[in-house]
Parts: sequence; structure tokens; C-alpha cells
Amino acid sequence: MTVLKSKNIVKKYFLPKNSHLFLNEIYWLKKLKNHKFVPKILHIDYKNLVISITNEGEKISSENKPKNWSEQLEKILYILKKNNCLHSDIKPDNLLVNKKKLILIDFAQSTKISDLKKDVFLKKRIFFDQYSKNRINLSIGKNIVLSNDLRIIVVWNQKNQNKIEKKIKQNKNIFIIDKIKLRKNFYTDIFKDRIFWVDQFYNKKISKNTNKLGSNIYVYVVKSINPIFKLNKMIFSDENRIVDHKMFTFKKNIRKKKLSVIHISDNFEESKRNAIFLSKSIADFPAYYFFKTQNIFDSKNFFFKKLNTHKKLKYVVLRNQRSKNDDIDILVNNYFLFKRISDCHSYKNKNLNLISNSGDPIEESGIKVSNYIKVRDKIIKLDIRFVGDEYFDINWQKKILNNRKYHMGHYIPSKENFIKIIIFSIVLLFIYSLLYHIVYHKGFIDKKYVHVLKNYFKLKSVNFEKITQIINKYLKTKKYKITRPLDLTIPVTYQLDDFSMNKEIHLIKNQIDSRNFSGANKMMYNIVKFQKNLIFISRKLFFLLFLNQFNLIKLIIKNFIFKYYGRNN
Repeated sequence: MTVLKSKNIVKKYFLPKNSHLFLNEIYWLKKLKNHKFVPKILHIDYKNLVISITNEGEKISSENKPKNWSEQLEKILYILKKNNCLHSDIKPDNLLVNKKKLILIDFAQSTKISDLKKDVFLKKRIFFDQYSKNRINLSIGKNIVLSNDLRIIVVWNQKNQNKIEKKIKQNKNIFIIDKIKLRKNFYTDIFKDRIFWVDQFYNKKISKNTNKLGSNIYVYVVKSINPIFKLNKMIFSDENRIVDHKMFTFKKNIRKKKLSVIHISDNFEESKRNAIFLSKSIADFPAYYFFKTQNIFDSKNFFFKKLNTHKKLKYVVLRNQRSKNDDIDILVNNYFLFKRISDCHSYKNKNLNLISNSGDPIEESGIKVSNYIKVRDKIIKLDIRFVGDEYFDINWQKKILNNRKYHMGHYIPSKENFIKIIIFSIVLLFIYSLLYHIVYHKGFIDKKYVHVLKNYFKLKSVNFEKITQIINKYLKTKKYKITRPLDLTIPVTYQLDDFSMNKEIHLIKNQIDSRNFSGANKMMYNIVKFQKNLIFISRKLFFLLFLNQFNLIKLIIKNFIFKYYGRNN
């Protein structure tokens, strides 16, 4: 369909194959002509499939919204329902403002409510009218929810859908934000291949015989009310994971009763990924909810102020930003609590690059702790280290948190081993954690740290051997161990024995199995770079290198082919 606008007239041109949409638009405009919230028909060209209607203004925004827009919308929804009409696409683009009055446009794919019950509808995606206020609120800048509290529920089979929806509404821990009905072939807007789309949705290989998308489905965007993250045993595996306990319990109860084939996300990052694969783009619903609702802080001071108000959260800033490209390294006692309070998002997700520090986020049994917050119009990156992640010895981590010191609006390590702020700035806070980071996380001395190290240890020159001696002496004195971080793309810079090397090889194989091919390449690169004796593992490493590139290339090819062709084509 082509739309041409002038000052007073809008002309809608329909293709011959869409003549049914042309007639549907006319039907609803005529049926609702006595109501002021619809455009007026000026002319109909049945031969060329052209409708001329009145131009009713600009789409609703934070600047032009009427004060009583919410009441106006409720009245519109009431009239639509009374006339057996489900508009099915009430979004900002279709809700105009003219002289402080709301005008609803684009009825081409509207549906009779009575027909919907018979499973007759024109659109691939039906956005239910009763939740339109949430979509509009989002577009005009009014946050209705914290992004990290959003979850996705998918009912893959329409059987007992009403019963499931009733149970959702009865659950005091869940609140419905939006409801969407999707045709079983809607995935073709994203990938043309059904199985490949399901693989991406679940982030793992799914059986070709899956019954997912065997029928039209229902999607619910919901708010998890005051989520509690606890260790739970997974339903289809022996794996134990920290998940949103309330949502997970609800999922178990639904599956016990075998009401339908159902998917319920139990953490934010999984929900966000699900939403992306249920949307044409991140600017489309439902994905738009997950990005638009992220909290925006007025400043970094406001960010830390929010952290400070939570008694159960402990944190210290290990390394602050030296430049806009640097991360803030922060150590916390509870990763999931911190993530919800800060409303941060993961960003180093799996990709199709040859080599990168990528992988699934911690929430999804992954390895990455790289997140970001929004501070006004800027992105501030955070590396969230947490007690038990093996970034440092766990006893060391606990001591840092227990002995923390409040300084200039946020918490830093205690005075012991603390760089004098007046002399060296707050960029580097805990000197021995920095040394450990240099020696056992990086394997080299970044030039930005040379001046600080010289001054603090009163050295004429700084070299890697001397720094290694200092940190090893400290570790021995404190009885702290050298640990392998859960973030596997951090290199092992010390020399591994046979047992540890085989364990590292096993970890690489696990990343290949989880389809983190780019991250696996990074791990293998780190081994070649830092491990001197590779003779005894050369065959294993070579095999993994070959296997990884084969799978990576295969995924790249599939991604390209299935973007345009289905498996059956």
C-alpha cells in the first residue's frame, strides 16, 4: 500500500492483490463515519483501488498529546467494542492529534471481534486494543514498568489459551502489559525458515519435529512484580540456575497441568531476546518495550544514589572510567539484585564475528557480565563482578565488600591498599586488585597504568616481572588463590598444567556446543598467545579449531539463506 499526503487529503493506493484490505478499510470507515475519531471519506476509486480521506494531523507525541488523551482513548475503545471492531494496531503511528482531539486511522486490517473468536483475521500480528494505552504511554515517554521486570509468555498452541490467560490474571505476581496474537507463519517476516527461527528464539538447537508454530500463537508481555531470584532446578535438565523464582514456579504449575505447549521466560535477558525474535525490528513491538522502558539516570551520581538506598546490596567500584571508552568495574554481592536496581542491559552477546569477547549473559547460563546503563543521552558500560564468579578469590571478594568505604557518593575499597585519591584520582581504587587484573586477566601492562604504578611502589621503571612478584607476594601473604573467572574470554595468563589445560579445552568445547563460536575462537587465541607448551594438546586444539570454524561458517550460511528462503524452498 502507498500513502500520499497533502495538506488536507490523504490518498491510500492499494495493490490488486490487496483488494480485500481496500474493501475492509471502506467497510470500517463507513461503519464508524458518525464518530469524530475516524477520518472522513472524500472519494473512493473502486477501479484503481484508491481511497481519499481527510488528513487529520500528526501522530501523538509527548509534545502534542491532549491532557485528557487517556480518557479520549478509553472512549474510542468503548465505541470500537460496541461496533464489534478490533482495530488490532493501535500504536503511535495510527493515533493522530488534531486540535487536541484523537483520531484513529488505518482500518485496513481491522477485524470483527466475533470473527476473531472463529480464528479469522487479516494481519500476521494482532495487537489487542485493550492494551493500547500501554503502547501509547511508552511512545510519549511515560515509563509504565522497569525494563528488567519484563517477561515474555508464549502459548504455542491455542488450546486452553483462555484458561492460561485466566491463570495469568489470577496470579498476584504477574501483570499483563500487552497481548498479541500471531499467525503461525509470522516468523517469515524475520526468517523464512521455521526451525531456524525457533532455534534463534530459544538460543539452542531445537528438534525438527517441534510442534512450535504449528498453530496461531498468543504472546503476553508481562511485568514480574517484585521478582525474587533464587536457585532452581530446571524442568527439562539437571541444571541448577538462578532465575526469577515466582515466574519459574508459575511455569512449573502450568506445565504440570499440561494445559498447552508454553514458553515462559524466567529472566530479563532471555525475555529481551525472545521479544526481538517476535518483532520485525527493535523499534517494533514487543521488542520496543524492552529498550524504551530502560531507566535513564540524570547523572552517574543519581545512579550511585539509587544503589545506596538498597540495604541488601553491597558494591564497590574497583575501576572507574578514565575515558568514555572505558568500563566501570564494579564488584557486587548479588548480581541479579544489582542488575534489577540499576536496570542495566547486557551487550556483549553472541555474534557471527570470527573472534570477539562475546557470549551469552550470566542470566542465561552464559559467561558475560558486560552491561550498560543509560545516563541522559550517554551509554555507560559496566563490568559487573560478583562474589563467587572467580574473578578474584572469593575470600578476597568478601573482604573487599565487607571493608568498603563510603567516599564522594559511592563505595570504594577500604583504606588498606587504597590509592590516595588526591594524588592519583578515583580512576584506580584498589591497587592490588589492579595488579591482579594486569597480571592474571590481561597479561600485559597498559600504558595508562604505568605512571600510577611507578608512583605508588616508588619504582624507577615498571616491568611485568616486577609487578608479578609484587602481586604474588601479596596473594601468598593473604592466602588468596589464583582463580579461573567464569567469564571464559578472560585469558589464563599463567602456565597451565596438563590437568588444567584439558579442563580449558573442555570449556572451549562447551562454548562450541552452546554456539558461541566467536568466543571459542577468542579462548583458543588466548591459549596460543599465553601458553608456551602446546605440543601435547596440539591435536585437540587443532580439532576444536577446525570444528569451530566449520560450525561458524555453517551458521553464517544458514543465517544468509534462511533470511530469504525456507527449508522447504
